[in-house]
Amino acid sequence: MQTTRYGRALYALVVAAIVTGAHCALGPDPMEGRAAPAFSLPSLDGDTVNLADHLGKDVIVLDFWASWCPPCRQAMPAVAAVATQYRDKAVAVFGVNLGESAATARAFLSSAGLEHLPVLLDETGTVGEQYGARSIPRLVVIDKDGNIRHVHVGYSSNLQSTLGKSIDALLARQS
Repeated sequence: MQTTRYGRALYALVVAAIVTGAHCALGPDPMEGRAAPAFSLPSLDGDTVNLADHLGKDVIVLDFWASWCPPCRQAMPAVAAVATQYRDKAVAVFGVNLGESAATARAFLSSAGLEHLPVLLDETGTVGEQYGARSIPRLVVIDKDGNIRHVHVGYSSNLQSTLGKSIDALLARQS
């Protein structure tokens, strides 16, 4: 079978996206526009965080990650910077660690200088599964009404800016 130069180019783009963990923009994520699944997870601080406690008050950002994931490790400083940037606004940013113990998550955060990032523990991966986190990092932006408005998969160098624009749009719309 003979392939065209367009077929080879498309194949190369798909392979590059898979290898780099980039989000392939073939359309919106199936979760976008849906109601965010309810959850209750323990935090590294010993509290329990419920999605319901933030509804009607905050834009919520969930960053599904694990310490063994290289793109997650690249994305975490951007996510932490966004958490700091919006800490005085109606925005709640949580790293959601998938499948690791509190000790493992703490050790990574300490070594990366990210102890200030609020982290929730999804040791069984149940919440991650509900949010479609089959590949990580997966960032989910939820509006104040509890609807998923933006999903970003993988790491990109403009992640902080992209995430900031998504949050700003929701804050402007919902103020």
